[in-house]
Amino acid sequence: MRLSRGALSLALLVGSVNAGCVNFRPPPTPLAAAAAGNAPTPVWTTRAGKRVTGLMGVRDSTLYVGGMDRKVYAVDLASGKVRWSARVSGIITGGVLLQGDTIYVATSRPDGKVQALHRKDGKKIWRVSTGAIAAPLAMVGGVLVAETQKGEVVALEPTSGKIRWHRRVGVARTPADAAGDGAILVSTTDSLFRVAVSDGQVMQRAASPGSVVAPWLAWNGALLAGTTDSQVVAIRPTDLRRLWTVSVDAPVLGSLAAIGDTLFVATKVGSVYRIDPGPEPKAERIASLDWPVTAPVTVLKGQIILGGADGTIRALRPDGTEVWRLRVWRPVELGPIPLADGLLAIGGNGDLHRYRR
Repeated sequence: MRLSRGALSLALLVGSVNAGCVNFRPPPTPLAAAAAGNAPTPVWTTRAGKRVTGLMGVRDSTLYVGGMDRKVYAVDLASGKVRWSARVSGIITGGVLLQGDTIYVATSRPDGKVQALHRKDGKKIWRVSTGAIAAPLAMVGGVLVAETQKGEVVALEPTSGKIRWHRRVGVARTPADAAGDGAILVSTTDSLFRVAVSDGQVMQRAASPGSVVAPWLAWNGALLAGTTDSQVVAIRPTDLRRLWTVSVDAPVLGSLAAIGDTLFVATKVGSVYRIDPGPEPKAERIASLDWPVTAPVTVLKGQIILGGADGTIRALRPDGTEVWRLRVWRPVELGPIPLADGLLAIGGNGDLHRYRR
């Protein structure tokens, strides 16, 4: 069947509208004053690409982030103005790692590389092929540690990008950590490894306490994390010994946070737990929220900050009662950044929001 010119034009118009609607996300609905509570005061809002990924860095009143549009951005925290942006060769994995005057960034598709940029202007210092990267970068024991989608740990010289060594251990989703005595902790889907910083030799291996998909929290000489099989675990990094385990009601997809000697964790279904580590650690549920928690727990001036799939960020007291809430583009996948006079919230559409308290 042949369409008339008018019918064809209408079909193309409808198709283009529908195609646009597929990727359209409506802006956040403003909250009523009663629902917002004593929320922080907005200062500015800006965009950094289509979506911010992974780790971020703050130095000298500047925020450094990696976007899904393959760009690294430097954003002035006073004004929200983008100072510079630098395009990299692929999709950014795990955000950016800021160390001194250097920004490190890793990519996956179409070709995996690790790259170093000048913090001042984003100019390239070096770039090296490593294979597609699977987890955020880490700096441990003076080496830059990258973990690839093929299950290799790659150690690079931070100043030149020269590869010191690489070791195949299995696919990891979390950044490497220090494990004491010149060792790196690598957490794969089924195992924990202590790998020598000097040459990459495996010093010790232990069964994983569960699949860990968010960075470990270093706390009082231990490393703590939640697992996808609804556990919160603590291990001793120097020998991989499990110190304690407590159960919660759903998978834990974000990192834990601590206020003094008390730990806080949120589960996928929106439950918030308080854990008092002692001779017999126990998890006490202090809040049951009506939306999935999609961001790691953040602590700001003694309050627990949580971001959800609906674009709402809420602040809770340590007893679980709500203090305030605000709304950004959904979903909230990254925890807000605490600042001296407030916080920076990151929405799911590349939107950055500076607030003052």
